Amino acid sequence: MIPPPEDRFRRSVERLTTLLSYWTPPRFSAAASPLLGDAVTALRSSSAASVDGEVPGCSVADQLHVVAQVLADLAADAEGRRRRPLPRPGEPSVLADQFAVLGNDLLTADVDPALLDRLADQLDTLRAAL
Repeated sequence: MIPPPEDRFRRSVERLTTLLSYWTPPRFSAAASPLLGDAVTALRSSSAASVDGEVPGCSVADQLHVVAQVLADLAADAEGRRRRPLPRPGEPSVLADQFAVLGNDLLTADVDPALLDRLADQLDTLRAAL
């Protein structure tokens, strides 16, 4: 039996936040791989995001911030709010908390289940690329 999109998305966010919660600063500051860049590009296409694309040589934290911005933009769209830049955390380990909050925002907003399903797949691909 296939779980509902909301459950799949919730689990994908939980898996990503659990992974990131164990990371140390050197993992966040490492150079992002092309595979990670591809996963981020796929997520950006889900939102028509106005965020900057990946820059060669950027860090994993930079790429994860782009993903967090995409999720923030999607939540703002679903809630009828204007999009705003997501502040960059001073400590990259805060990204795990940002993903947990943004994931919850999307689950409580009126988001199309098909979008949640697609985001679940894309977050799983992102996690695998990390």
